[in-house]
Amino acid sequence: MKDMKKTRLDKLDLSNFAAEKPENGEVVGCSENDLFVLVPIDEKESEHLTSEPYSYWRSVFRSFIRKPSAMVALISLVLLFIGIVIIPTLTPAGFLEYNLDTRDLLPSWDHLWGTDPVGRDLFFMTWTAAGKSLRLALISASIILFVGTIMGLIWGFFRHLDPIFIELNNLIMNIPSLLIYMLLAYVFTQAFPTWPVEIRLIISLTLTSWLGLARFVRNQVLIINNREYNIASKTLGTPPHRIMMRNLLPYILSVVITDASLIIPGLISSEVSMSYFGVGLPSSSISIGALLELGRTRFELYPFQLLAPAGLLAFIIFTFFLLGLALTDALDPKKHR
Repeated sequence: MKDMKKTRLDKLDLSNFAAEKPENGEVVGCSENDLFVLVPIDEKESEHLTSEPYSYWRSVFRSFIRKPSAMVALISLVLLFIGIVIIPTLTPAGFLEYNLDTRDLLPSWDHLWGTDPVGRDLFFMTWTAAGKSLRLALISASIILFVGTIMGLIWGFFRHLDPIFIELNNLIMNIPSLLIYMLLAYVFTQAFPTWPVEIRLIISLTLTSWLGLARFVRNQVLIINNREYNIASKTLGTPPHRIMMRNLLPYILSVVITDASLIIPGLISSEVSMSYFGVGLPSSSISIGALLELGRTRFELYPFQLLAPAGLLAFIIFTFFLLGLALTDALDPKKHR
């Protein structure tokens, strides 16, 4: 140990100290206090974190942009909105009007996707129809998101409401959703013929659709309802609405956003199907469903009249479905680093 101590001291730079170092390697006249310098305490520096503070939404963003599927979904979404917003404004005069001289034309430079049986340009018609279908889906999804989240919080927080909601859920969910939409649309058409068809369609799509989201939110509330901070809030007499809005909603907001992104393509498909069967938007209007129905009847002679709206509809559904899958992974805190 003595030899080791001598070796370690030999490696120190003692040029700044008043000490003598004889040839035998022993240090004379240098105390331990001379080898250290006192550093004053800085309270601000002591609170400094060497690692970056965790931020949930920053981690969500980083996790999202690292996924190739998310970038494909974002690019597709941008292209989709550009097409829906800009292309209809560039429609030449008369391209959306009946013109028997230009009916059933094959795709060309003048008409990129051809024309329909009455001479309307399919390229501009399809993008205009896609904008209408997407607007209806976004409005319906917003209503479902709001009503479903609120009712799900109430359902999960007040357990004595379980019998009512469960029976209602069993009654509605055992019937195919498309059949319910079509039945409601028919009833509203007969009962309120003067209402705008878009209003009747939105009500038909949202009247029962919120139950699925409410059940999902209710299950999430049951998972976190008995955590310590919620029990403390109940013990302190915090009102139920404040607990639901401040304690429960922030923790389930991410999964609600993910579910909403997956609701939109389903609503678009339902609206198109209803228009296809004649209980949605009328065939005289420019809608994806009406174009599909028109193209189906003439597919053998003019397949492009069906492929044009079907291809754009598939692109819309694919974009939102891919976006929903990417959000599902990005919003999961277990996958954050």
